[in-house]
Amino acid sequence: MNLKYLSYFIRVAEYENFTKASNALFLCQSTLSKSVMALEKEIGTSLIDRSCSEFRLTEHGRLLYQEGKYLLDMVQKQEESICSRIKGMQETLRIGIPPVILTAYFPSVIYEFQKQNPGMNIRVIEAGANTIKKRVDNGSVDLGVIIFSFAYPDYHVFPLVSSWNVLLVHELHHLADKKNVRFKELIYEDFMILDHTYMLHDRILSNCRNAGFEPHITCQSSQWDFLAGMVALNQGITILPLPIAMRFSSGSIRHIRLTEPEFPWEIAMIVSKQKYISERMDSFLRFACERVSKGP
Repeated sequence: MNLKYLSYFIRVAEYENFTKASNALFLCQSTLSKSVMALEKEIGTSLIDRSCSEFRLTEHGRLLYQEGKYLLDMVQKQEESICSRIKGMQETLRIGIPPVILTAYFPSVIYEFQKQNPGMNIRVIEAGANTIKKRVDNGSVDLGVIIFSFAYPDYHVFPLVSSWNVLLVHELHHLADKKNVRFKELIYEDFMILDHTYMLHDRILSNCRNAGFEPHITCQSSQWDFLAGMVALNQGITILPLPIAMRFSSGSIRHIRLTEPEFPWEIAMIVSKQKYISERMDSFLRFACERVSKGP
């Protein structure tokens, strides 16, 4: 159904007069009359009873008038909603970032980017990398920052920076004086690790199992500073990315390189291949890749 012709018909029905309706619509009366007749032809019935001297709608005309007003009102509201959402999408960039990565690399990146793009609103969603990946999949974030540990064929991948995951132990721990520790040497240790929402959690379990043992986990947390604090109290060991571990310069904590296997920490931004990379997304991706690669 031609919605423009429908809106003309409704205006005629409201004024009960073609002349008044044409004046209100700023149309000539003949154009308005032809539009209403075109609508009648389209739906295959008369809407106005032209056998009467006074203006009168047919039964079908009265039905279309009532339901047509509702339809046009609904269309207008949907149009306004879509425009509002598009405007919001143009102004807001939703980025999913694990807290450990957010703290280490992104405060200055986001600050500088917003400074250069004052009309851009960035919404940061903090969650573990596993959760971020799921949110990229369901579209609730525009781009996500994750631990880049394997191939991601369903995503556009933008590498950011590489470092190492390291072992944190108390200064009195029996491994404290070692420069390197093999995973199999941790078989009897009490592990305190990031919870299952983090990819680092899965990778720690995998490396331990590949070394031939199931880690004894005494504590799981989403807060890396809590885990480091527990190590400072000599309550067990933890494994964290070196850029995060370096924030704890306390003399009571030692950082040790992990080997057999080596344990790299590589982070990247991902965008679903099903998602259109908008200008605002491309701009942030380029900016972040350049700034993060220079280090925290």
